[in-house]
Amino acid sequence: MGIAGKILIVDDEIEALENCRRILSRVPFDCMVASDPTEALKLIEREHPGLVLTDLRMPKLDGIEVLTAAKRQDPAVQVVLLTAHATIETAVTAMRYGAFDYITKPFTSEEIVQVARRAFESERLVDGSRTSPGIEATPERAPIRRSERFGQLVGNSAAMRDVLSLIKKVAPTDSNVLICGESGTGKEMVARSIHDASLRATCSFIPLDCASLSDSLLESELYGHEKGAFTGAHTAKVGLFEAAAGGTIFLDEVSGMTANLQARLLRVLQERHVRRVGGIRLTSVDVRVIAASNQDLEELCRRKIFREDLYYRLNVIPIALPPLRSREGDILLLANEFLTRFAQRVRPDTETIPTIDPSAADILMRYAWPGNVRELQNVMERAAVLVDGATVTSAHLPDRLVASTEKDAPQPEAASFKQAKQHAVESFEREFLLELLKRNEGYMSRAAREAGVDRKTIERMVKKHGLRGAF
Repeated sequence: MGIAGKILIVDDEIEALENCRRILSRVPFDCMVASDPTEALKLIEREHPGLVLTDLRMPKLDGIEVLTAAKRQDPAVQVVLLTAHATIETAVTAMRYGAFDYITKPFTSEEIVQVARRAFESERLVDGSRTSPGIEATPERAPIRRSERFGQLVGNSAAMRDVLSLIKKVAPTDSNVLICGESGTGKEMVARSIHDASLRATCSFIPLDCASLSDSLLESELYGHEKGAFTGAHTAKVGLFEAAAGGTIFLDEVSGMTANLQARLLRVLQERHVRRVGGIRLTSVDVRVIAASNQDLEELCRRKIFREDLYYRLNVIPIALPPLRSREGDILLLANEFLTRFAQRVRPDTETIPTIDPSAADILMRYAWPGNVRELQNVMERAAVLVDGATVTSAHLPDRLVASTEKDAPQPEAASFKQAKQHAVESFEREFLLELLKRNEGYMSRAAREAGVDRKTIERMVKKHGLRGAF
């Protein structure tokens, strides 16, 4: 964990190194210097700086390699790149690998001091008593970490930090939750995390995939049945709503329920009691319901496939999980998390955890991840099994990843400019949409009227940016 106020400066040019140290020491920051990037990595591991300022072009290791190594040791450390050759490609690459910022050489004293202050201001790396020089610790300025964690959930990206913040608020309540997101984004893990942090944590958490069972089996699983209720019912069976008493039931892919089962679930949610199949006795149930779907339930409601009244019962607290492709800042963070976990499982007797080399990291960053977090988890499990040294390389990654990223490799300047421009446009569009919806209290029809567009356009943009439930 990095220490706020402690800076490591890395530059192979001694004059530039000392100049930067003199400027920052006068603030005063606690400055360390390293002209050899390999020595810098040892200092990062031993001294735990809160901020690393590193030159981009150096012998042995470049600034991106220092950046990735620093982030691997401590995801919360801030890294700023110093470069005399700033281009759009530099900016895109730096931000892709999790840099806080980059500065063009030659820089002024004010520029370097300001970027250091901003880095520590944005990152309460330890606690409220450890702040950067010139920044007063106050109760209103609560300590934060750039890498947020909740249970097994972790995220660096703005989208995921918003989700984690919402989960922390929701968990202690007893409200129903609806989790939406593509397959593989971690909906069940979110549900488990909510349960584990709730007042129901000592009772059962029972998941059920609603799309994998027939109507009769699903009804029997949820509500139980009496002896002789149907052919083969030789004994009475307790349903999951009864078995989960005092706990949480997770209804995954709830959109897979037929109309009849939707109606019965609605009645259970309204009246808080169940009747077993073939039975007449009503049994009260005290269960929190968390539902999930990879479908657009609002659209299914409009098409009369999903009951609108049930949707509103389930959708008390909506949580929209972003796809991994829109969580760029999380890809390497999650990859290292999974690699550590699986390496310890595969080789429990070794203390050495493999690292990911820059070429393999670049492939992981540029791959589209259609299978989301689940696919990344499987890829890193494979790497943990196959790696026979201290470093995961591209040879340990599936061929589809390597082939996909080679095919889509951008041409240096033009493609990087296009990518940066597209990112800027999408960021502006997302912020504009959020502000528009907030002004209209989340009502898409009103937002569409104000913007002078069709409601479907607003719906399409909300889905594109993963903003459902964010307003």
